[in-house]
Amino acid sequence: MTAGIQEELRTFATRLLERRGALVDWPPDAPEGNAVLPDEAAHALEADSELVRLSTEPYGEGWHVNLAGDFLETSSRLLDAEPRIGTFQIKDLYLKRGDLDEAVHRAFTWLNAQVRVAATRPVRVEYHTWWFLASIASEDRWETRLPVTLNAASGAEVELPDPLALWQVEPNPSAESQMPSTYFQAEHLARSRVPQLAADFVGRMDDRLARDRRRLREYYNALLRETEHKSPRGRAKPVEPEQLEAKKRAVQLELRRKLGELDERYAMEAVLKPLVLVRTDLPSLAVDLSVHRKRARRAHTVYWNPITKHLEPVRCSRCGRATFSIAFTDDEVEPLCPTCAAK
Repeated sequence: MTAGIQEELRTFATRLLERRGALVDWPPDAPEGNAVLPDEAAHALEADSELVRLSTEPYGEGWHVNLAGDFLETSSRLLDAEPRIGTFQIKDLYLKRGDLDEAVHRAFTWLNAQVRVAATRPVRVEYHTWWFLASIASEDRWETRLPVTLNAASGAEVELPDPLALWQVEPNPSAESQMPSTYFQAEHLARSRVPQLAADFVGRMDDRLARDRRRLREYYNALLRETEHKSPRGRAKPVEPEQLEAKKRAVQLELRRKLGELDERYAMEAVLKPLVLVRTDLPSLAVDLSVHRKRARRAHTVYWNPITKHLEPVRCSRCGRATFSIAFTDDEVEPLCPTCAAK
């Protein structure tokens, strides 16, 4: 292992322990160091005491910060305790001024209701960017990462750049720590995208399965033909019909067994799991709408986003998809996308 890689491992191990509350004394270029661990970190490293020797060598007592040992495994136990929710904020952004009536009616299509702008007001809104890992295990394996960003107030999906790439973003230590309720909506939207993202992989697996099935059938059909036409060695008379039928059944049973094994081999197990949530608190502009549908009225709110500088879509109350073309139910005046409204 090169000295550069070893130094990177030492720095990583030191920072990781310090994040878990340890006191670390390990000078640069020193082959050994020491750390005083809190109980949780000591348990993760399976240490016998709170004082642990740190070493770049893959042998001896203590924690071996070396790829030749179990460093990656023990590091993962420390990382498992790390929070996977990051809370950030942007304190100030430009908010659109003036009358938004024209902007609202230009952005949205109201299919079956009269809508007017009642008021606009500056607010702060959290945007939740959920990152998911999608994987499909079959005869081969496919996986990808995909993000879903939701306006936590409206529940609508919005297209935002990576919040961590915005120069104005900073940590938000005052954010509440409870798990946001947007997970199920984000998971639903991410799950609906997996078939399209994995279409090429699924197509390849289907082609391979069809190819292997064809080869099996060709092979066992050839055995059947051989069974029908070949006489037993050393015998002049043909095989008895009962024996021939028994051999045919045996070949067909074996073919079905092999086809069943193929189906098990190519069976697909899909998994979608959350990796991390980035919560970003932004100044935004809430636009309150008054919606009149037949004899019912209801207030709804849409949002003008200061990053995209556009109005955001509305979430369909049935399928959860974001839309700018909106119908409303008769009594509750709930928003519907055109597809759900047509059902």
